[in-house]
Amino acid sequence: MAKHYPVPGFRFAVNLSGASASGTDKSYDASFQEISGISVEIPTEDIQEGGENRFIHRVPQPIKYPNLILKRGMVVVKSEFANWVKSTVETGFAKPLVLRNIIVTLLSEKDEPIMSWTFEKAYPVKKEVSGFGADKNQLLVETIELAFQRFEENR
Repeated sequence: MAKHYPVPGFRFAVNLSGASASGTDKSYDASFQEISGISVEIPTEDIQEGGENRFIHRVPQPIKYPNLILKRGMVVVKSEFANWVKSTVETGFAKPLVLRNIIVTLLSEKDEPIMSWTFEKAYPVKKEVSGFGADKNQLLVETIELAFQRFEENR
């Protein structure tokens, strides 16, 4: 693949790893059909200087990240990722919250990594299943939202 052309965004993989520094606990889960929320924003606050009406100072605020949103067709087969989400959102904090690192890897047509994003200290905050409809011929879609501390892009 030529390095000067935009890369396609339809081949990707998701890895779930522990929040430990060793990174040896990894589980591959490639069944997602869509990923969104890879975004970062530095909000600003406008402060008007007293006595000086010509200027407004724009002061940076803490960085904001939206939730990472993963969508996939609902499957019956369980994975480590599915078990982690289930044990987090369905137990009502009966168990301690387990933070994990999520690695999203963009793949070439030969399944070679092009670039990746590591979402640190992530945890599920929402799980949704699409509605049922007897008059529709659609797949059942599961949507999982993850909050995270920060992300890093790797090229």
